[in-house]
Amino acid sequence: MSSTDRIGSTPPEPDSQLQAGWEAALLEMRHLASHLEARGANRAAVTLYDAIRIARAGGLHCTEHTAG
Repeated sequence: MSSTDRIGSTPPEPDSQLQAGWEAALLEMRHLASHLEARGANRAAVTLYDAIRIARAGGLHCTEHTAG
């Protein structure tokens, strides 16, 4: 066991750096989508906006492979 392992300690909080990275990526996608929209590439912009919504909602879930 390393010195950083603690028996009975509480689980670590979600990685704030990982969360910040996801937020930065989603913000960049939104920024790129706005550029596409301004150029008239509406289908591509809508695709990016939809991808952002899906990511924020927790992803896509296949109903064919869902237990239950």
